[in-house]
Parts: sequence; C-alpha cells; structure tokens
Amino acid sequence: MKPCRECNREISEQAFTCPHCGAPYPAKDKWDGFGFEWKSTATMFGLPLIHISFKYRPNRVPVPAKGIIAIGQFAFGFITISQFGIGVVSISQFTIAGFALAQFAAAYSLIAQFGLYLQEGHGQIVKSFGELLGMF
Repeated sequence: MKPCRECNREISEQAFTCPHCGAPYPAKDKWDGFGFEWKSTATMFGLPLIHISFKYRPNRVPVPAKGIIAIGQFAFGFITISQFGIGVVSISQFTIAGFALAQFAAAYSLIAQFGLYLQEGHGQIVKSFGELLGMF
C-alpha cells in the first residue's frame, strides 16, 4: 500500500486509478501522460537520432516526435513516419515535405492521393503549384 500522489489516501501500488480521487496511476511519484514515448540517447544537430512518440500529456495535449528520424502521430524531423508530419522525407497521411509519400501532401516531389508539388508529382489528384497559380 502506498499513498496516492493526489489525495494521500492509501491505495494499492498496482492501481490504475485512485478509487477516492480518480488520479491515474496514483502510486507513481510522477505521471506525465498516457501513451508511449522513446528517445535515443544519440543526438545529431541537437535532436535525438530517433524519437518515437504516441503520447498525450495529462491535459490531453499530444507530444510530437521531434528527431532526425521522427515516428508518431505528430512528427517533425529529417525523416518522418506519421499521421501529420513535416520533414525532408516523409511517409505520412498529411505532410509538408521535400519528398513525400502521402495521402495528402505539399512537397517538392511527391507520390500522393491528393497533392501539390514544385518539381514532380504522381498520384490520383496532384497538381503543380505553378499549374494551380496559372503560371504554366
């Protein structure tokens, strides 16, 4: 038995929620959210080499993956694998990238279901920025 970090009443160390106040994982001294997050200790340009994040803070704000290789629901990095991503090379559902493989994308070059590109694009409905603006 251990005191709940929120209400200080005795609870089981295996409790998922406090039966008195409802605090999640009440036996933990510190709890910073739901989900999974991992960062490599190796860094490059001040970013972790790999950052994987499928995590939400206690206030339900998502934790974006930020790294050279970023994997998560929200990701920012040189190489991103995500639902919503910004990167140099991106495999995402929605992305802004240099090179993209996506459902919806804006990129220099892309393969997408729907996309806007600068140099080259392939997919179901893809247009160049120049064509969209009526330049050529």
